[in-house]
Amino acid sequence: MDYKIEDINLQAKLEELNLKLPSTITFFPENIEEVKQKEDFVFTDSMLDLNKIFRQENLDITVLGTDTELYRTRKNADIYLPAIFFSLSLVTENPSIVSISLNVLSNYIYDLCKGSFGKKTAKVDFYIETEEEGKIKRLSYSGDSEGLKDLPKIIKAMK
Repeated sequence: MDYKIEDINLQAKLEELNLKLPSTITFFPENIEEVKQKEDFVFTDSMLDLNKIFRQENLDITVLGTDTELYRTRKNADIYLPAIFFSLSLVTENPSIVSISLNVLSNYIYDLCKGSFGKKTAKVDFYIETEEEGKIKRLSYSGDSEGLKDLPKIIKAMK
């Protein structure tokens, strides 16, 4: 398991795009920090599958900016997952939501790796709202499905 935590300032970017910080679990586009308008958001193609899986698990998840048709597909052995945002209010009110969400992701990765040869690495970014007003931290994870099970403790400590 390999991960990196960074402080980022998304508040100014969201204001520039005329968007508000979500209060739910939300898929973020891959290019959130560089995009000039929300119509240019690019999401990883696995977001479509994961959106269905989250709904099947009765987990409400939204998509930042919605109504996009821009998806990126990568042709290599690694698994790229959509960036996921956890709001402070959601994590505070329902601490188990992080563990449940990561379990869904872990199962998804495990299913993708079943029957494949060689080791596949999953890559995903998590954006976590902190108690400092307007501050967001990005946790970039790279590893297997088992490593995701250690992240709830890390994410909860970041708030």
